[in-house]
Amino acid sequence: MSGAWEAGEDPAGFAARFAFGAGLLHVRSDLPEAIDGSLTPWSDRYHGLVLRVPGVRRVRRLELAGAFAGAEPDIVVEPGVLPDPARYLTLYDLKHPRIPETTAFRAMAATGADPGLGDGEAAGRLVARECHRWPGVSAARLFPAGEKLLHLAVQGEGPAVRRWLDDEAAPALLRAAGVVGVRWFDAGEGRHLILCELQGPIWPLPPGVGPGLGPAVWSAYRQQYVRQAPGE
Repeated sequence: MSGAWEAGEDPAGFAARFAFGAGLLHVRSDLPEAIDGSLTPWSDRYHGLVLRVPGVRRVRRLELAGAFAGAEPDIVVEPGVLPDPARYLTLYDLKHPRIPETTAFRAMAATGADPGLGDGEAAGRLVARECHRWPGVSAARLFPAGEKLLHLAVQGEGPAVRRWLDDEAAPALLRAAGVVGVRWFDAGEGRHLILCELQGPIWPLPPGVGPGLGPAVWSAYRQQYVRQAPGE
């Protein structure tokens, strides 16, 4: 196939929902410790196949280091509204959010089972469109990957999320030691993902969410695996 998706291919709702912007496939999974020994060999094989799909730029697997709701202990997150912090988080950087719906991606997925997607109660999957990045690097460039990730899942309207990020959250995070950059993704239905890339030993304090936003869950992850597609 010559392009990232076939000519005329228009998965239901995707063309209208994701008019532009880079994509992210966000997969969380609580895998049993019993399979830890086989996870890395499986990742090498499976993600090697994923990276052959046109439009897939990078695969990362991260392990949970800690989580808390909205930086406040008394906030209760409604089940099912936002992705719960899971033991493992796998991030697939895509050239466009429609990539997981293409024939090539579906054919690849059929060749091997992803243990993170094998149990609907233990895993979750979101496809999101990148809305903005700080600092302002061209979307054509692959955003730097840090050794660690500060991850926010928040519910709210897009303009309110953007104001909070522009005025408060992004400047505060970028002033913290070790922060490489911040990205904002829209996952639809009022769900938003904020990824803060980190290097070094220090975890910055996550800022409280802005007015009109919430529920919100901050999580901290350490990178365990990263691999980029050839040419990226």
